[in-house]
Amino acid sequence: MLAKIWGYVRSLVGNGLGATIGIFLFILVLCFLFWRPAAAADVDLSLGSSFGHGGAGPVLGLDVHQDIGKGTNVFAGTELWGSTQYDGTPVLNNWDWHAGIETCRWRVCGRIGADFVQRVDAITGAHTNFNLGLFYRISERFSIGVVHISDAGTSDPNIGRQALLLSYSLQ
Repeated sequence: MLAKIWGYVRSLVGNGLGATIGIFLFILVLCFLFWRPAAAADVDLSLGSSFGHGGAGPVLGLDVHQDIGKGTNVFAGTELWGSTQYDGTPVLNNWDWHAGIETCRWRVCGRIGADFVQRVDAITGAHTNFNLGLFYRISERFSIGVVHISDAGTSDPNIGRQALLLSYSLQ
């Protein structure tokens, strides 16, 4: 069981065992360094799983959110998308950078922005994509949400990637 979990998490990166352990240790140290009781901007660590036609795989993300007034934030971040299967064919892990705007009403937040995916593959047919998301704030620090990245059918293939994420605000 533990080997299955490690294999699932390890599919986030394509490196060997030593480098993979190093990457995860660096991420833990970085999260520790970001963690603070309060700050002007929020830094969120997100963990979850991709789902849908593109198969299931682990997702790990880090986003920064900056309030620009009147209930609007700008966000920027990155996500590692673990390797998965599509139509029985393995799809290698992928990585994206994203930025955009978001707003919240009550405990529900929505966002839209631009997304750059490192690798064009059987799921994502272009480097440039849209980034859409809906989140529900469970508490001051925790939220649960769904993100979707795709190019809105402007290239082929356009399966898109989506993930269910649990986010924790480090700041």
